[in-house]
Amino acid sequence: MRRFDWNQQGFTLVELMAAVLITVVIVAATMTTVVTSNRANVVNTQVADTQQNVRLAIDLLSRDIKLAGYNYNATDPATMAVGACNATIGAITKPVGLLPQDQTPAGADTGPDGVSMVLPVNTAGWTLTTAVGGTPNNKTYENSINLSGAAMTEMTAQGLVVGSTISIGGALSKTVQVVNATSIGFGTGNFVDGQFPVGTPVHLMQCVRYQVVANTPATCGSNTPCLVRNNVPLVDGVEDLQMAYACDGCNQAAPNPLFSDGVVDDQDGSSTSGFPTFTQGDFVSNGAWAIIPWTPDKIRLAQVSLVVRPTNADDGLDERGTKAVNTTGPVIVGDHNPSADAGYDAALYQQQRRRVMVRTIQPRNL
Repeated sequence: MRRFDWNQQGFTLVELMAAVLITVVIVAATMTTVVTSNRANVVNTQVADTQQNVRLAIDLLSRDIKLAGYNYNATDPATMAVGACNATIGAITKPVGLLPQDQTPAGADTGPDGVSMVLPVNTAGWTLTTAVGGTPNNKTYENSINLSGAAMTEMTAQGLVVGSTISIGGALSKTVQVVNATSIGFGTGNFVDGQFPVGTPVHLMQCVRYQVVANTPATCGSNTPCLVRNNVPLVDGVEDLQMAYACDGCNQAAPNPLFSDGVVDDQDGSSTSGFPTFTQGDFVSNGAWAIIPWTPDKIRLAQVSLVVRPTNADDGLDERGTKAVNTTGPVIVGDHNPSADAGYDAALYQQQRRRVMVRTIQPRNL
């Protein structure tokens, strides 16, 4: 017969409860670590995305501002304004290659600025099939250019119509008066001034506007603000765009000369040598740029300031998701203090991280 040792002992109730308690503590600590690690990963991803977005946004703006105007000859009476890229100076509306759009020209801003500029629709352009203008020793005078039928079809699809502006080789701009199957005409007596060989690129010009759109799901896809180019969303999370400009010939007070001299004006009176010395204070953030001598054609530098935040508010690192304070106060760039904006909520504002980037750009083709 099988014998049992009745003296064998198992776990007591107290021991069992102690083991369960230890196990619960270990599991809870492990879960806390997992939750904290997961939320930290989410935060790190959002921080990386925000940093990438601010760089992308400023790179896009920098590229287009450098090209602004594209040697568009806004002073040619025969060349009309491209879209809305024009400024009313006095009683005269003039075409411009770069058009500042300060949110509040006469004082501190309560929202983002905008900026418009003349740019080619297609930077590659289309090409001439026939030389224009002859040679320097044997000039000819044409008031039209020839392109392939395929090029004309593509340009028409891109918006080429009578009244459009084209650029020949990025050197000469002309207003279109006639559109044919394989040619573009500029009207009687409006000759092409210069010599352009076969293969010279021809660009269709457009007026492009950059601005920040806030809380518009129909445009940005969510309630997060975004940077748009001609109402096409480009970069998410951009909540502020501030522009400032340095000009040559706007300020005629000493030590500045009365006319443009190739040197950026001294705006803050920091020059002591009798010759203008360029400083940060020479950038102008407020202005309508529509009163002589403060006109867009005198702009020589543009300074872009961007503020970008994550597309979603991140939770805190504890298991309850307590919101952290990530931005201690309003991020002020240019002349815009967000705390003065309608609907500003300090508690909500502080819950999100922000990245700021400032870049000074020289328009090359105005």
